[in-house]
Formats: sequence, C-alpha cells, structure tokens
Amino acid sequence: MLNRILVALILVPLTVYVYLYGDKSFMIFTVLLIGIGIHEFYKMMESKGIVVNKVAGIILGGSIPITLYFSLLSHENTLGKLIKKNIEHNVDMSMCTMVLILGMFILMFIRIYQNKVKGSSSYIGYTMLGILYVSFLFSHIVPIKYMLNGSQWLMTIQILVWISDTFAYLVGVKFGRKLFSRGLCEISPKKSIEGSLGSIIFTVITMLLIKRFLFKDLNIFGIHLFIVPILVAMIGQIGDLAESVFKREFGVKDSGKILGGHGGILDRYDSLIWVFPFMYYYINIFL
Repeated sequence: MLNRILVALILVPLTVYVYLYGDKSFMIFTVLLIGIGIHEFYKMMESKGIVVNKVAGIILGGSIPITLYFSLLSHENTLGKLIKKNIEHNVDMSMCTMVLILGMFILMFIRIYQNKVKGSSSYIGYTMLGILYVSFLFSHIVPIKYMLNGSQWLMTIQILVWISDTFAYLVGVKFGRKLFSRGLCEISPKKSIEGSLGSIIFTVITMLLIKRFLFKDLNIFGIHLFIVPILVAMIGQIGDLAESVFKREFGVKDSGKILGGHGGILDRYDSLIWVFPFMYYYINIFL
C-alpha cells in the first residue's frame, strides 16, 4: 500500500507538469512511456514462447512520437507560433504510416538477411502488433498536446480517465452485482455493470466541474460536455478490458513491475492507449 502511494505521489505531479508545461520534457516522458510499454508487451509475449524483435520494435515505436513532434515543428520555427496559429487540422498523421511501412520493411529485410522462413509471419506480426497497439495509438497524445488548448485537453482527458477508473472500482465494490446479477464481462469477472455505470456518471459530473471551475476557456460546449466524458469512460473501460485480454492470453497478472503495486506502464495507461486517438479525432471533427 505504501509503495502504491509513493508511486502516485511521484507520477501524478510529474504527469500534471509535463502535460501543462512540458515541451522537451513532455516528449521524453512520452517516448519513455512508449518504450517501456512496448518492452512490457513483448515480455508478456515471450512468456508464451513468442519470438519478437524487441530492439527494432522499441526503436520504431519510439520514433513515431518523435516523428510527429518534428513534423509539427516543421510548420513553424517555434512551438509558440505554432500553437498561436492553431494548427490542429494540419497534423500529418501519415508520418505514422511511414514509420509503420518502414518497420515492416526492416523486419522483412532482417528475416531475408537471416535466411529464415519458419515463424516469419509470427515474428513480423507480433513485433508490429506491439508497435501498433502501444506506440501508434498512444502517440496521438502528441498532436493533442499541440492543438488549440492542447495542454488543457490532455489534463482534462487524464482527469476524466482517473475519475472513470476510480469510480468504476469504488461503485463496483459497493454496489456491484446488487442491481445486475451478471458481471460486465467474463474477461474480467470482478468488473460489474453497476461499476461501469457509476464510472460514466461521475465522469460526466467531473467534466462539468472542469469546464466550470478549472479550464473555463476549454473549447467544448453544449451537448459535447456530456458526449466527451461518456466516450472517455466507455472507451477507457474497453481499453482496460483489451489489456486484460492480452494478459489472460499470455498468462500474466500484471504487464510489469516498474510501478510496484500499480503493476506496469501498460497497467496504468491501458485506458489512455485507446482514449487518446478517439479524442484526437473527436476534437478535430466535432469541436
């Protein structure tokens, strides 16, 4: 318990700082999370005897947010000018596609160079899955950071996910299976429908409070004040279950031990892996 508290006391202020004020520190934070997350994902695979190229996967995964960052910088000489001009619709996400294509080519070249045929589909497929699942999805954090009110949006999304996770657990413990006898999903039997609904309700309330008292200038109004938190809560819960699917398939309890009682990086950021890309496109299309 003490270990969990100490980790939270370090991780929460660090997250707030890099989201609101970080530039290079934000990028270092992002690349480290992605690198560690991919490493954890590959370690889970290796526990089942699956062969992947960890070095290539981590390098390629880390290059996606870096590539996005420099593509943003290429629009202007400084990030200050870039943010003032609100270039949220000019982010070229095709840079991610370029890295993925390069990754496929490099992995195939390695197999050809090694003159190996057996297991090549698994080797390439599972290595690319780590890059896609951890890096490609989570890297949407970068264009969100540098869109209009990007820092506020990142902090808002993070707070909503924290609230969603917390109240899904608290409501589930207190009221779980009292209104609905069956659980939410057999993949994670402890999760309840009551917990899921509690998560959504408290996430909506938090969004209204954030807009009213914390980030008054955040570009979200009307019905979107309800749609966004509902989406965050629902997608976050699906992201948590998606991580559970992988952990059950690979037969592990936690993705890693780097955060002590909190588990691994993937255990803490499984919801955000899916929430960030959905929110990036929602904000750009509807707000």
